[in-house]
Amino acid sequence: MFWSLLVEIITSLVLFTFAIDLFKRKGIVQYVRQEGPQLHNYKEGTPTAGGIIFMLLFILFYLFSNTLVKNEYFLGILLGSVFFGSIGLIDDTISFTSKHSKGLTAKNKFLLQISFSILLYFILTFTGTLRGSSIKLHDLSINLGWFYPVFFVLYLTMFSNAVNVTDGLDGLSGGCALITAAGIQIFLWLSGITDFSMMFLSGALLGFLWFNIKPASIFMGDTGSLGLGGIFGIIALLNGDILIISGLSLMFMIEILSVVIQVSSFKLFNRRVFRMSPIHHHFELLGWEETTVVLRFWLINIMGAVLSLIIVLI
Repeated sequence: MFWSLLVEIITSLVLFTFAIDLFKRKGIVQYVRQEGPQLHNYKEGTPTAGGIIFMLLFILFYLFSNTLVKNEYFLGILLGSVFFGSIGLIDDTISFTSKHSKGLTAKNKFLLQISFSILLYFILTFTGTLRGSSIKLHDLSINLGWFYPVFFVLYLTMFSNAVNVTDGLDGLSGGCALITAAGIQIFLWLSGITDFSMMFLSGALLGFLWFNIKPASIFMGDTGSLGLGGIFGIIALLNGDILIISGLSLMFMIEILSVVIQVSSFKLFNRRVFRMSPIHHHFELLGWEETTVVLRFWLINIMGAVLSLIIVLI
């Protein structure tokens, strides 16, 4: 199985080498949001939607792994990646065809996320993939009863948005996703679950991250960020251990929480807590270099992963 990971990494590097020039010629490029930091204006014109490549590569190799080792997570992870990646693909397509940073409206994107989450819940329930109505906070199990379907939809939607809002600096979301994927894979193996999804997601991300670190030659776009969030969210729900997997995804949780705090504070008190949210822009506006923000956020995610795995082991 591990030799196929090496093949995937090499394939990813080769595909992105060709994709960068191809996407630039086809006009599949980044358009900078006017409301974002002016520090990012130089990013305009950089190829985007790299998530199309690493998501397809992940799905291909994950399908291959399932022919060798069957696992109960397969259907959920596959559908999560396809459903949420598709929302991102629609958003990216609207953006580069209209030559504007705005793709789907926030309302339409949210409605699609909710709709696909509901659909995924029913599919996994009727196929027997999703069992029970409990979540775990490590050793503590909580039966949510009738509220579980609501929790499922909200948590999955939240997770897809968490990765999406983190995708704002060169290498930030891709690096954090790689750390989270590696941590979840170790957690699954420690739990006795023979699923190789996160190993192959890591392989696909390695090739992308090679070209995404500053100065980025390509961005993941919403296809990648929403797809990644859908994958991580569905794994947490299938496994049930919300606390551990949220800890393995610590930086994503901090990023989405910063947005919730900022919006809530402004709506309720007409005051901003941060100079700008998500929180990585706050530190940029405080004067931190982009690379400094990215590396420190990677370290925070690594600390979250390490502490979560220590909790599992003890």
